[in-house]
Amino acid sequence: MTKLWARAREVIVLAPKRTLIVVAVLVGVVILYVLGSEKQQNGGANNANAPATTACRVAVTADVLNVRALPDGKSPIVGKFRLKAEADAEKTVQNGFRKLSEGRWVSNEYVQPLPGRDC
Repeated sequence: MTKLWARAREVIVLAPKRTLIVVAVLVGVVILYVLGSEKQQNGGANNANAPATTACRVAVTADVLNVRALPDGKSPIVGKFRLKAEADAEKTVQNGFRKLSEGRWVSNEYVQPLPGRDC
């Protein structure tokens, strides 16, 4: 009888902890869902103030375009794009290279802004 009584006390003590854990997980899921919904409504744009339809976006016009770490043709290659690939970009052009993001530059000669985009 004492084993049964001990087990009953254990269940009574653990039930609120388990319930609290389940509630905490559900609250976390709801928060992530709400944050994801807001990002989709903003178009997933890095700059929440800029409309997603006018942000700078470019298309690649070369067969293969190297992405470089710095705006220099001798800088290390950090990625590549194929013909007609599209990428978000910034308005910054330096030494003939357009900045895509921090540490990512492409030759401006081989990218073309998409129609209606502010580049």
